[in-house]
Amino acid sequence: SNTKHTRLWTREQQPPPMAKLGEGDDRWIVKEREDGRNVNNWHWSETSYTEWAREKLGARFEGVAIGDGTRSAGKLLSLETMKGDVTVQSRKQKRFPLYELELTIRWEGQLFDASGGTAVEAKGRIKVPDLSEETYDDLEMTVLCDEETDAKRPLKELVRKEGGKAVRAACLAFVRELKETVMKGHEPPPQKAPPRERFNAGYVAASAETAKTGAVKVVYSYNPPPHVLYETLLDTQRIRGITASDASMSTEVGGKLMMFSGAVEGENAELKPFDGERAVIKWKWRFSTWQPSHWSTVLITMVKQDDGSTKLTLEQTGVPEDERERTERGWKGMLFEPMNAMLGGRVIGA
Repeated sequence: SNTKHTRLWTREQQPPPMAKLGEGDDRWIVKEREDGRNVNNWHWSETSYTEWAREKLGARFEGVAIGDGTRSAGKLLSLETMKGDVTVQSRKQKRFPLYELELTIRWEGQLFDASGGTAVEAKGRIKVPDLSEETYDDLEMTVLCDEETDAKRPLKELVRKEGGKAVRAACLAFVRELKETVMKGHEPPPQKAPPRERFNAGYVAASAETAKTGAVKVVYSYNPPPHVLYETLLDTQRIRGITASDASMSTEVGGKLMMFSGAVEGENAELKPFDGERAVIKWKWRFSTWQPSHWSTVLITMVKQDDGSTKLTLEQTGVPEDERERTERGWKGMLFEPMNAMLGGRVIGA
């Protein structure tokens, strides 16, 4: 039918009123707010997590040991470059991350001779061309050596096999942390302003930033008896082999120590060789990037267990609060885990 119908309303049945200014469902009204906030993330927005991602990835690639530390050893040094963006999209209270990154990671390695000295050294890069939601669980990467020679090829192969595993594990952990952060609704922290006090360009913490300090505790179980651990921690050649970097240790109270090619410096404050039950090493210890007057105290206690193995406990006090996580990660990844690979053992607490 072509009959045209017209809707008629009685006096008792009025048409629904049109929304007036200021009325209606607040979720659909874009109010002008002085603070500019997108309330409850209802309207579309995009938040950059790029610098947050750079910091998190940088921490995960810093000083990660690879290899068993016997005939060869290596480590991931740092995140050299990160290209791309990480953003979080928000719409109607739903949040999801978008990321597409290209990474370059620095590495170094050493081959040891029969006496434990360094025979060959090599440095290079690991390139990850695409870290994204489509590739994070099956990453492609390329290992490059700064100087491609036959002598350095075993180190390149070590990094390709073991370093590749470490890079994949770090990237998986980063993606998991990113998604958990987004799921919890956490916003990336504002960028920290550079310290106002700087003694010189080498120091990263000013006095105001080191006022708060914390403690680090790590507990391991090692197969050898305490005297082997005690001697290992004070032996220059063994520490060089374990850390795959230059070191200088001392067996005298008051003797100076240097580890990780100068990144750590300190002094033997107290030494108690194994007495049948335990051995103790106490260090005055600092990162070279801490301000010159700031030192921490490291106490390492090695106790003999009933089966002849050793329970090693490290307790460090006076660590700047913003350096505590980095310091604990360094003890585990750059010293005790490589010692574990060399001597046999396991982490039993922290």
